[in-house]
Amino acid sequence: MPNPSEEKTEDKIIKSFKKLVNEYSFDKITVTMIAEDVGISRPIFYRHFKDKYELMDYMLYNEVTKELEILLEHNMILEAIKYLFTHIINEAKLYRKLFETTGQNSFEQVMIEQFTSFFKEHLKIFDTDQIPDNPMLSPLIICKYLVMGLTVAIKGYLNSPEITSINVDQAVEAYYFLVSHSIFELTKENFRPKLFQAVDRNYITLPSKN
Repeated sequence: MPNPSEEKTEDKIIKSFKKLVNEYSFDKITVTMIAEDVGISRPIFYRHFKDKYELMDYMLYNEVTKELEILLEHNMILEAIKYLFTHIINEAKLYRKLFETTGQNSFEQVMIEQFTSFFKEHLKIFDTDQIPDNPMLSPLIICKYLVMGLTVAIKGYLNSPEITSINVDQAVEAYYFLVSHSIFELTKENFRPKLFQAVDRNYITLPSKN
């Protein structure tokens, strides 16, 4: 467990990192820049973080995922989503710039992996009796699918021309609508896709809407 002075240094490093991301592109930021802005040496930085990618990952966990854990432990799912969008809205410029990072260590990939792991750990909140016995519906795949949708919703908000007029309740409402409606519910009445029935090798037509 880090002592208070170490926690204070980590807070300073995170604050400096966020400040620099708002001023420069992520690719331009170096450990030296962060250390100089904080007023510490590079070796002290490396006592806390391996590199700026680990710092980015820790910042997301410390400011978002850790809070979500507390809410989900009390089954406060909608509250957790609302907290997430509130934080994103308050730090919109920062997250918009972080999403510009590309490659294996992109912020989007960091978010997907961190949230997937997080939701998988909290799978006990799901009603698993409703999940068919199908290898394609493993806890990992379900969580990753849902998290990728959440990530798309966050990016959609950050890239929306109406960003300044969208409040947190609208953001949560939009995400809840997306995850609670299937494509089959939203298609026109004359659209009747067929599902393959693996058991008897026949095709079945989805039933009509009531």
